Amino acid sequence: MKFIFFVLVLICLFLSACENIQIEGEIPLNMPMITPEFVVLPGDALKIMVFQKPELTQQETVRPDGKIRLLMVGELSAKGKTLSQIQQEISKKLEKYLKNPEVEVSLVAPNFLIYLFGEVARRGPISARENITLLEALITSGGFTNFSDKSKIVVIRRVPGKEIRYRFNLFTYLSGENIQQNIYLQPRDIIYVPMLPF
Repeated sequence: MKFIFFVLVLICLFLSACENIQIEGEIPLNMPMITPEFVVLPGDALKIMVFQKPELTQQETVRPDGKIRLLMVGELSAKGKTLSQIQQEISKKLEKYLKNPEVEVSLVAPNFLIYLFGEVARRGPISARENITLLEALITSGGFTNFSDKSKIVVIRRVPGKEIRYRFNLFTYLSGENIQQNIYLQPRDIIYVPMLPF
């Protein structure tokens, strides 16, 4: 709960400067859902495979304190690390017991939270399923307020090394133009609906 509150505070501070958002580019439609650079957070379910010792393969959900407990390794901090970083750390710890351990860490089920702010009926994080589209997420949030600018909706997504912002225009989408703008969301995407200019 403290973690979600901390995230909300950071996002609110960020969105205070969102009135003049500059769109840097579009989100590629074929972007993979999960990459080795995916940053792990509490609630994410991980699968850890040790190829030399299949009996060490296990699935663990990251606890609220950001840690997981692994056979032969013990407590390991996973929060804020990428899958590849966790993989390297496990391999290093297993070197005490195995020669050249081969480890693979994969994401079984992300804690699929999406954050909605601005002129939507229900602001804050929502728990979603995989393969949810932007429009479906907006509907899940209860729709828009009377003061929403539906032509300048923004999706903010962090990718390795940068942040991508993508604009969604509900009116052009409903008219059948540029229907590909209704993208599939990824865990921790931020949707911002600005206020109409007065």
